[in-house]
Amino acid sequence: METFRRLSLIFCLITFLVGCSTVDQRSAFFDNLSPERVSEKAWKSYTGTYKGTIHSTAQSYSTVGITVADVRIELSGTPDAPLVYLEMDSAGTSAWNASVTYLEKFTNITQRQYGVRGRLLAYSHAPNQLLISLQPAILSPNRGAAMILTFRGKGFVDVEYIGHYSRRGTGALSRVPTFGFYSE
Repeated sequence: METFRRLSLIFCLITFLVGCSTVDQRSAFFDNLSPERVSEKAWKSYTGTYKGTIHSTAQSYSTVGITVADVRIELSGTPDAPLVYLEMDSAGTSAWNASVTYLEKFTNITQRQYGVRGRLLAYSHAPNQLLISLQPAILSPNRGAAMILTFRGKGFVDVEYIGHYSRRGTGALSRVPTFGFYSE
């Protein structure tokens, strides 16, 4: 029985180390971000609602998992304190799961946190980028993931998705027109 416990402990340790072995590779994406904030004028042109799709793959134990997420992001606030509401409706498959679907919501807006289990941290980076660090519930596949949004102008955003287990994805979002009785 003692050897079984030791083997289980070794397996758990290897699993933990394999999941964290890509930390240096993941941090390489963040090294290129500017320490300066986005200008106030540029940020005003970025605020609004965006929708699109992110395709990502993950490698774990020589298997590949594929995930497709439909994303909706609402941006407001200032470049120093971006306010973000994010919804991800994801579907994926891997060697471990034949099919999995999940809907997650994230926000850093106090008034919109009711019923939302995920939190996020958002930082703007000059000249045209926004870093979103996801902090979901414990068993979420997005645990420890981050997204880099690069605004291209004319309502288009490129997305880099970086997560654990070599999870990497790309996508594109486009601005959704606002319909209402007033404008800000």
